[in-house]
Amino acid sequence: MKVKDFLDIIECLAPSGLALDWDNPGLQVGDPSAKVERAALALDPSLANIRLALDLDCQLLVTHHPLIFKPVKRLSFSDPATATACLALSGGLAVISAHTNWDAVGVAQELADLLELENRRPLEGHCRRFLKLVVFVPESHEEKVRRAVHATGAGTIGGYDGCFFWAQGRGGFKSPPEAQPFLGQPGAEHVTPEARLEIVLPPQLRDEATMAVLATHPYEEPALEFHEIAVPGPGFGLIGSWDPPRQDAAGFLQGLLGPNGLWAGPEPGPVSTVALMPGSGGGYVEAAHAQGAQILVTGDVGHHQALMASEIGLTVFSAGHFETERPSLARLARELAREVASAGGGTELTILDEIPPFRRI
Repeated sequence: MKVKDFLDIIECLAPSGLALDWDNPGLQVGDPSAKVERAALALDPSLANIRLALDLDCQLLVTHHPLIFKPVKRLSFSDPATATACLALSGGLAVISAHTNWDAVGVAQELADLLELENRRPLEGHCRRFLKLVVFVPESHEEKVRRAVHATGAGTIGGYDGCFFWAQGRGGFKSPPEAQPFLGQPGAEHVTPEARLEIVLPPQLRDEATMAVLATHPYEEPALEFHEIAVPGPGFGLIGSWDPPRQDAAGFLQGLLGPNGLWAGPEPGPVSTVALMPGSGGGYVEAAHAQGAQILVTGDVGHHQALMASEIGLTVFSAGHFETERPSLARLARELAREVASAGGGTELTILDEIPPFRRI
């Protein structure tokens, strides 16, 4: 298999359209056409993990956190911000990240499985942003234009590719006397059968779709429109329940996620409703309380968020960013392995051993 094949698989498992605006999922460094015989998974694209992946003769590292968040002006081994990218490039290691797009479909879900929560629903709703391309084409060229736009990757809805809508109609125009129109006579009005073609695409494909239309449309100035649309997505975080309520919620959570977590708010009694926001979830204290949660399990909680939890009577278990997100690597590895096997690939997948960044001394 190739790096591009893994990009396609991850796009199906966790579409990039689910990512938040500030995020940067996808290929971070590397050659999409490079062959992958061994791939590794890790939470972070740290120097230690890059070195470990190279020591294992991996050609690909799939991480949760992106290697590059903001634009960089230079790549240098002497710059800690870019040394990891330099090391990966020099070793021929491609790096792919699945961040908030994987948060939306895999991170809280795996944590909920570990905690044996039932009756799950999203803690926060989220809409996926798309564009709808509308172009009017002579019926004789509708298929040519449609196939060109689909070749850019547009027209994917869920697990279905090549999606489109078209309707018959009549288009009219009057060309200037000096024009050489594809249809009709210069300086004369002309009415012709046309198709209204509609194709949904992610915002990042807008330029490619535009060029595909201009390259295949017979008119000199085709009527081309883009409309923003929002489609409900899976949301972020989860709320679930224990039935019957757990009497030992604190011990159970610490046993699964480690004893080093911090508690805020009241001491937990019998608990039936639990909110999960792995990673940086302290900002969801009020949202979890408003939806009836008795405990919010998250990774990071700030001072004022802990005070708020105490004031509103919500118990918060800050188990650690690493501890709440890393379990989802096992889920991602299982799904990647299934898709690789289905495609007939022989790539070996390994989850790297990582050391949490925080520790007790």
